[in-house]
Amino acid sequence: MATDTKLRITARAALAAAATVVLASCASTAPQAPSDSAPAESSASPATVPSSSTTPSASADATPSAAAGGDVAGAIAAIGLAESETGATAYEIDDQDDDGSWEIELADGAAQVTVRVTGDGASVLETEREDDDVDDEDRAALDAAGITLADAIEAAAAEAQGAPLDDATLEDDDSGPAWEVSFDDELEVFVSVADGAILRTDP
Repeated sequence: MATDTKLRITARAALAAAATVVLASCASTAPQAPSDSAPAESSASPATVPSSSTTPSASADATPSAAAGGDVAGAIAAIGLAESETGATAYEIDDQDDDGSWEIELADGAAQVTVRVTGDGASVLETEREDDDVDDEDRAALDAAGITLADAIEAAAAEAQGAPLDDATLEDDDSGPAWEVSFDDELEVFVSVADGAILRTDP
């Protein structure tokens, strides 16, 4: 009787052990539920995709403004463009306040050529030629000049300390012809036509 009881206990223990093994093997082969971190990884990756199709910046699409009048660099560029387009010599420039362009007077012999250029000096807007219209004194001063209109503006700008340029032209000074360069703060700088020396500043 005692032997039968021991055999039954042993059999039950063996069955329990076998069941445990079976359950363990089933658990190891069961499909794994997606972890909470997987969607985070997949949703994070698309965030980097738009970098290859970024919207162009405003500066990349920006075109030079025609209303940049007053800028010394723009004036000098405008003079260079007008001279290269006409083959004439600039002797006057004026900031056109209505649209910010530059109006440049040039001498081609006795003929006067008027060229209007965008404020940044990048494009010619209009060209007009008038025969026999250059003043004799201006023509003589140009023939004797040791520096150009652009040179005079650069020299005067150093005295003006960043003030916007208004106009520049040939004028008769006490010591003879001079470049008169005017700035928007009512500062006028007189530059020697001969050598670019600063003759005086007003006021």
